[in-house]
Amino acid sequence: MLHPAVVAAFFACVLFSACQRHLTDANLNCVKMDMSPKEVESILGPPDRQETSEIQLQTDAITLPVQRYFYEQNGKTVKIHFVDGKLIGEEGSFE
Repeated sequence: MLHPAVVAAFFACVLFSACQRHLTDANLNCVKMDMSPKEVESILGPPDRQETSEIQLQTDAITLPVQRYFYEQNGKTVKIHFVDGKLIGEEGSFE
């Protein structure tokens, strides 16, 4: 009979590998304009990294804060852009 700690370690490894994120373009296609960061995270999970910067509007001296989510997998990067808490665009693919 196996020791209970060995059995527990085995199941922990199986569960951990089953919980690893696997992103696909099908997931990315579920992300729609005007979604909030939380809505995007509910589909893609938390981003690998985030950054916030300012973009300047061409017609004025006004800048808008832009939040970017970066999702990285198998050497590919997808960037998701938010302004005022709403998705305004995405770049890249997972496949």
